[in-house]
Amino acid sequence: MKRLSIIIACLATMALTACSSLSSATSGNTVANASGQACGTAVQGLYSSYSKTGTIDLTNTTNLNNALTLATAYTNLKQNKDSQDYRKSFTNGLIASSAGLVTQATASGFVDTLLASTGLSNINTQNISQTATAVATIITLLNALKQ
Repeated sequence: MKRLSIIIACLATMALTACSSLSSATSGNTVANASGQACGTAVQGLYSSYSKTGTIDLTNTTNLNNALTLATAYTNLKQNKDSQDYRKSFTNGLIASSAGLVTQATASGFVDTLLASTGLSNINTQNISQTATAVATIITLLNALKQ
C-alpha cells in the first residue's frame, strides 16, 4: 500500500510537471501562431484580389493593409528564423487561416519563399500611408479630367 502511494504521488508530480511545461511552451508560441494567422489572412486577401484581376490594386486600402500585415509577419518570422518552435507555430497559424491556400504539404516551401523575400522588409506603416495618400491624390487628379 505504501508503495502504491509513492507511485501515485510520483505520477501526480510528473503529470503536474508535464502540464506546466506544456503550458509554458504553448504560451511561448502564441505570438508566432498569431503572426502566422495574420499572414495567412493577408495572403488569402491578396490572393483573392490577385486572382480576380491578375494584379494587386494599390488603390484598394484593403490590399494596402494586407500588404502591411504580410510585411509585419515577414519581419517577425525573419527575426525568429533560427527558432524551430517559432517557425512551427507560425506555420500552423498560417495553414489555419489561409483558407486552404497554404496546406501542410506546401507550407514549408511557402515559408522558405517568404523568408527569402527581400522587398517585404521595405513595407511599413509610413510608406503604406504615403502610398495611400499619393494614390488618393492621383485619383482625385484623374477624376478632374472626367469633367
